[in-house]
Amino acid sequence: MLGETFDVCVVGAGPAGSIAAERLARTGARVLLVDGQKFPRYKCCAAGVLWHDVEDFPEIKPVIENYNYKMTFHSPSLKHEFSIESGDHYLMGQTYRAVLDNHLALLAKKAGAEFRDNTRATSIELLDDRKGVIIDLHDNTTGSDSKIQCKIVIGADGVKSIVRKEHPDFKRWKKSDLLIASELDVPMDEDDILAIYGKERAVHMYLYFHDMPGYAWIFTKKKSVSLGMGTMLEFNGKPYGGGILASKFKEYCAFLESEGLVRPGKVALPKTSYALIPCMSLAKATTHGRNALLVGDAAGAFVSALSGEGIYYSMLSGQYAAEAVLSALKADDASARSLGRYPQLWKKRLERELNYQHFAKRYMLEFKRRCEKAVRWGMHDATIRRFMSVFFTGVYTIDRPFMVKLYSHYMRLKIKDIMGRMGDREKKGDYAGDASKSPSLIPWRGFH
Repeated sequence: MLGETFDVCVVGAGPAGSIAAERLARTGARVLLVDGQKFPRYKCCAAGVLWHDVEDFPEIKPVIENYNYKMTFHSPSLKHEFSIESGDHYLMGQTYRAVLDNHLALLAKKAGAEFRDNTRATSIELLDDRKGVIIDLHDNTTGSDSKIQCKIVIGADGVKSIVRKEHPDFKRWKKSDLLIASELDVPMDEDDILAIYGKERAVHMYLYFHDMPGYAWIFTKKKSVSLGMGTMLEFNGKPYGGGILASKFKEYCAFLESEGLVRPGKVALPKTSYALIPCMSLAKATTHGRNALLVGDAAGAFVSALSGEGIYYSMLSGQYAAEAVLSALKADDASARSLGRYPQLWKKRLERELNYQHFAKRYMLEFKRRCEKAVRWGMHDATIRRFMSVFFTGVYTIDRPFMVKLYSHYMRLKIKDIMGRMGDREKKGDYAGDASKSPSLIPWRGFH
């Protein structure tokens, strides 16, 4: 039997869903925000946020516990490294997803959204003639089931999105569209953190660690460090999930202990958690349909393919979704054509940026030799270090002049490298296992 009705039901109270719910509720829309877990809840995520996250969404400032002013990059061989420092301008801020997500959900509730945690959406049904959507809900606390009707549903329920799975306008993903990451928070005395990582609370990035495509990290928080490793779920036809990632992550933690970056006996490997991260190209992503939008991880595209950062792009997608939904509600038209305003909004702001990062991942991060070369070049070239400092604050514009400038500098460094002015070059024979195909380095392709 049909129960309550809402203008919008947002399924999933992560950063994307809560931002969408808060923005809509603020305008007076009747919004229901549901999440299958009881809040506050743990989520596998390193929860490092870049400068632009905090500056563009100042509402998250209250839950940033500390800032990082230094980042060190390590090559696959561990022979090369370079650091970038931001001085007074921080590079990253640190929080915890349990804290961040709870904070944003409460902001949505304060704005007027009805928030029901521990309540799962179990199925959705698209009504004829764009009349709306019927959503079946299950209350995990009471065990009761109910139905609600809404004009528009926003799927913010992550990689395993029920909205994406059951709505006929959205496609299923392939394994090659996904990354997989491990994460472990290791408690540490603040005095130890300052002694080991300095007053800058340096973040560390290990590219292609022990032949694992992708990178491993240390995010330095106030009283803990977040250790993690991300890779492709499937790469060159070979699976990297499950036991392979767990084995490499164990090696990584042992290495950090041997280097004195974590204290012996503090790493509790059984507490490691794992998560899938979508990483499809924008050309393959479908983010809207009849009476429905997808935001955050549920959409598949709002993640930096290069760094794995998703919080910022998720919040932006939630903001743009709210704007598109508000227009549709005012027009009393929830058709796919009406909701097509949503991809117009996010493409205008994000298409070049995310396409560039997807390109950079394919060109560099999937090649061990290029990862090695990138760090070696960074040791010898201040422009690369300045670029990395800008990239890791999010203060840049991806356009044709940017790509031409980047390409021109790349060619200059390549000539210097041939002349022996950038340190000892890598021997191609030592990297025979690298992928054979990579995108062409043409600065104007895809960046009009």
